[in-house]
Amino acid sequence: MKRKTLKGVFEMSVSRRDLLKATGVGVALAATGGAFNFTFAKTTDTLNLPKPSKGSPRVVIVGGGWSGSTLAKYIKKNDPNIDVVLIEKNNVFMSCPVSNLWLVDLVDLEFLIHDHLKAADKYGYHFVNAEVHDIDRKKRVVYTSLGKLHYDYLVLATGIDYDYSQWVGTDPKDIEIAMKRYPAAFKPGEEHFQLKKKIRDFEEGNFVITVPPGIDYRCIPGPYERATLIAWYFKQNNIPGKVILLDPHNDPPVKAEGFHKAWNEYVKGYIEYYPQTDIKEVDFGKKRIVTSLGDFDFTDLNLYPRCKSAPLVYKAGLVPKGDRWPALRWPWYMAQADERIFCTGDARNQPFSKSGNTANSEAHIVADLIVKLAHGKSMDYKPPRTLCYSGVDKGKAVWVDLTYKYDPKKNEFAFHNVKMDNNPTEANWKAYLEWAKAMYRDMFS
Repeated sequence: MKRKTLKGVFEMSVSRRDLLKATGVGVALAATGGAFNFTFAKTTDTLNLPKPSKGSPRVVIVGGGWSGSTLAKYIKKNDPNIDVVLIEKNNVFMSCPVSNLWLVDLVDLEFLIHDHLKAADKYGYHFVNAEVHDIDRKKRVVYTSLGKLHYDYLVLATGIDYDYSQWVGTDPKDIEIAMKRYPAAFKPGEEHFQLKKKIRDFEEGNFVITVPPGIDYRCIPGPYERATLIAWYFKQNNIPGKVILLDPHNDPPVKAEGFHKAWNEYVKGYIEYYPQTDIKEVDFGKKRIVTSLGDFDFTDLNLYPRCKSAPLVYKAGLVPKGDRWPALRWPWYMAQADERIFCTGDARNQPFSKSGNTANSEAHIVADLIVKLAHGKSMDYKPPRTLCYSGVDKGKAVWVDLTYKYDPKKNEFAFHNVKMDNNPTEANWKAYLEWAKAMYRDMFS
């Protein structure tokens, strides 16, 4: 299989600076999945990979984000004899955590981009740049755009999808407008490049950002950090506009004090916050959002709706009717419908924060679990850790650090050992960047 290298993508991207550079990588990221779609007719052929050694199981991981990349590396580190295949539609990794800083030029694109192939070569797992179309649970086979593949254990680290039905309805044309013209930009790739261009092109008026209801959306503080930093960008560049943040919650669910401090001290006049605001309808033609507090006109819009499972998880029959997430065997990650399938990272249904650090720490646990299961052993439950930073000004950040406690009698999880620093400081900013570097090293180095 001919593999496209990250070096080639970077050479294309760094030949021009700023947006042209970003757009170059964006095209590569956006086009990767489609690049192999012409091979769809081959999905009944078997992928040409070396067979696992006799007696060694094969673990197939779908999705090369924070969870899938960590799992691939640590299953191989824990047991080099296990055959591990990581299938990812994008040929390079782009981080969603820290991307809000990149949107307003506080970090370079290179900070977010990492190489799947280098890590695969170093740790001995297979990286397949393809898209998974279907799963045959009975035969334990996944069907990809490059061919089919048998598995002994399957991990669906497929991230999130967007559910526009609440605000936009179910008309495919309206959903397409929402996705293409007003992307949520919480799935790394093309959406982020579109949003960055919107911010740069914005000249004046209202830039509306929405917060999804509930707390089962990707990156709970993400919309608040993004709104704060875009307001900061408008202020720094003397743009006569303001960010309008529409939030169904009573207050930001985490780091509220830190965000309010930033809005009052750093970006006052450039941001308006509307809590307890339920969106009823989005009128794209009139550029208007109808809410429980009245109508809001927008010049541009970053529409982040409710989240749900990726289509493949539904297709595998793992999501109960009327639900948006797979039914799992708590506290673990095996599907209720199939003990050979695990859902991890933002694809899980546990009430953990859908964040990078949670996905990474959880992947260490699941890697250990899969290796033990492959050897007929069991292990005690360990909860993941959520450590999450948010930038609130250039060189200033706040953070929250917590874990979770499982009650087997009630089959419930609760936040545990919560620590938080709502004082925007330079030390927190430095810790933010060092944390990200450490996470990238843990996944790829």
